[in-house]
Amino acid sequence: MINKAHTTLLGLFIISSLFISFAQADTLVDLKDFYPDEVKLSGFSISNGQEIDIEFTAIMPGKYTGKVSFSSAWMLNADTREVVWVSQESKIDDRDGIRATLKDAIDLEAGTFEVYYSTYPYYYFSDSWFYRSYHGFFSYLFNDDKDYLFEDEYAEMYLRIEGSGVAISEDDLMSRQEKLRSNAFVSFPRLGDEEIYDQVFTVKKPVELNVYAIGEARKDGEYDFGWIVNLKTRERVWQLNYKNSDHAGGARKNRVSQEKLTIEPGTYRIMFVTDDSHSYRRWNMAPPYDPEFWGVTVWLENESDAQYLTKLDGGDDFGITPIVEFKKVRDREYLSQGFTLKERMDVQIYALGEGSDGDMYDYGWIVDLANHKTVWKMNYYDTESGGGDEKNRLFDGIITLDPGNYMVHYVTDGSHAYHSWNAGEPFDKKRWGITISVPDNKVKQAVAIEYDESEDESLLVRMTRMGDSDRRRAQFKLEKDQYVNIYAIGEGDHDRMYDYAWIENVNTGKVVWEMTYRKTRKAGGAHKNRMVDDNILLPAGEYYVIYESDGSHSFDDWNARPPHDPVNWGVTITLAKGE
Repeated sequence: MINKAHTTLLGLFIISSLFISFAQADTLVDLKDFYPDEVKLSGFSISNGQEIDIEFTAIMPGKYTGKVSFSSAWMLNADTREVVWVSQESKIDDRDGIRATLKDAIDLEAGTFEVYYSTYPYYYFSDSWFYRSYHGFFSYLFNDDKDYLFEDEYAEMYLRIEGSGVAISEDDLMSRQEKLRSNAFVSFPRLGDEEIYDQVFTVKKPVELNVYAIGEARKDGEYDFGWIVNLKTRERVWQLNYKNSDHAGGARKNRVSQEKLTIEPGTYRIMFVTDDSHSYRRWNMAPPYDPEFWGVTVWLENESDAQYLTKLDGGDDFGITPIVEFKKVRDREYLSQGFTLKERMDVQIYALGEGSDGDMYDYGWIVDLANHKTVWKMNYYDTESGGGDEKNRLFDGIITLDPGNYMVHYVTDGSHAYHSWNAGEPFDKKRWGITISVPDNKVKQAVAIEYDESEDESLLVRMTRMGDSDRRRAQFKLEKDQYVNIYAIGEGDHDRMYDYAWIENVNTGKVVWEMTYRKTRKAGGAHKNRMVDDNILLPAGEYYVIYESDGSHSFDDWNARPPHDPVNWGVTITLAKGE
């Protein structure tokens, strides 16, 4: 028979047990069974603000602090994407060889949280001398790869979080992320290697956008990056580059841009491109804190503004038409094509080429055929990153030109061009070259058309791209005394010309003009590259123009640096403008 005292003690025991049971924390996250170079995801939700406890292990060779580790962990707010905890802030509680146990406790408001554990080395340790030497030594000694060097140690690692809440699986967290992206105006997430995504859209009234982008960039260039461009003005209203971004966690090169911007009415293109390495689930160094959003996502600040935005089919050429287009340009090419403008207008130039240290090696330029003046040239300091290697340079802009005839040139040197890259490829490799475009209506009205040499009344003679041991003759006639312009490039040195032109009167055989060394000046490149650009008065009559070259250093067979205008190696004669 149970007496009253026993009953009282039993009741107190039951109440105490229930209290302990209710007070006991839930295991919110339990990550384990790791392998080298992987990222695991788990999460939890809490309905009230509280302190949660975190315990985890990490590989820390030698006497290193928690900021130097072969692994790292962090926590994000699942809705705002804000980083709320990183493992580098935790303190070492115990150590067993190269494996350390760390503990932490943090206060969190109610919400849902994503927890990541990465077995990639922490960012400023992974590219350190010690890390490379450490792995290099053991890989050499045991003929083993770093991925298996600490495999047994990784298998013993874990991350546990305890608190009062509900655990959430990786699949459920992924579904939440997908819903978050589905509410965006534009989202290009989880981008892999060598991908290009773009969307053209129109804006009817000013709207506010929230742009969230994560990519790869260093001080020397961008590799996985994006931008928003106004297709009319070519102005980039937003871009992810090194200067306009912050460290995104993980490797130093991981960059993040979170920006709120106002977009004015117009037509825009948003674009994101990746190179051939370090992308979603193909990391070659530590991933960013928010790997599932590698790429760009854009939300409307006010959902009601959706009525003022419209997505369109079409790419960068939307609303414009190329009148000169050189694409997929390869090594050692010299391309030229002209165009004619019937009125003063803006033209768009899209040029992708090679340059470094202030100089360009694959580049384009535009010449006014009336006076041989270069009206635009691809200058290194006017270009920006073309993606991939730093030397890939892009010019994407608009210039204003007067009515007239123009010639577009594009040249490449002997390395790093389409289908023959010796470094990282540009993001838009098929457009390596130059494209000149104008509004569609200008083409339809024949205001901007392809140049037809036969209709150029000012052109008398053109003999260019002269080769070795070449001799050519052309004839022209003047109905009256008239000034003509002579534009000639050739080879000369020490008061003597080797590749040069002269003009003879057909009837008398008399030489009326000759390209002598003293009449020339430097043409760029090697000192022996010489040029003349002069107006002379010729009497009415018929004339021969002769150009002659010796056996070396001529177009496409240079034995020294070529001139700045290699395609015009030879002679061109036109009626002088304004004379």
